[in-house]
Amino acid sequence: MRIKPIAQNKLLILYLLKSINISLSELQILRIVTVNGWMGYFDLKESMFELIESKLVAQRETPNGALFSITELGGTTLYYLKKELLSSLRKSIDEYCAANRGDLRLETELSADYIKIDENEYKVMLKILENQIPVFELNLVTYSKASAQAFIENWKNIAPKIYKSTYDILAE
Repeated sequence: MRIKPIAQNKLLILYLLKSINISLSELQILRIVTVNGWMGYFDLKESMFELIESKLVAQRETPNGALFSITELGGTTLYYLKKELLSSLRKSIDEYCAANRGDLRLETELSADYIKIDENEYKVMLKILENQIPVFELNLVTYSKASAQAFIENWKNIAPKIYKSTYDILAE
């Protein structure tokens, strides 16, 4: 049985969400499907809308925006229809997920932003989230926009180390 392209796109999204096994933002899903050439922007938007409406994908609002995951109904649907996705496409999705799961998880678990307080004074707010609940927060003041941006850029690389060392020091 061959299915229509819109159904194929929905199955692809369900398979991706099942394979990655973490909640993703719409931007992350868009980046994954477009970078790999699996789907375009408008096809993704239409498919996501229909998947959410039919309760195959859950949308959960967080302080950093909406996150999406496959529902139990979506998993059951995928179980019966996944063979409609080419095995080469399933393999490609699985390989992508295995190679990128850690980085994608970090993207959803780390939060970094800054605000201008005064002329040449910026407050940098850095967080580590677990299940979208802040478990570690660090607020700093810096005196240039460039340093605020550098702190945010460095945060994704050093956040786990800072958290672990702070935890270890406090637990002594």
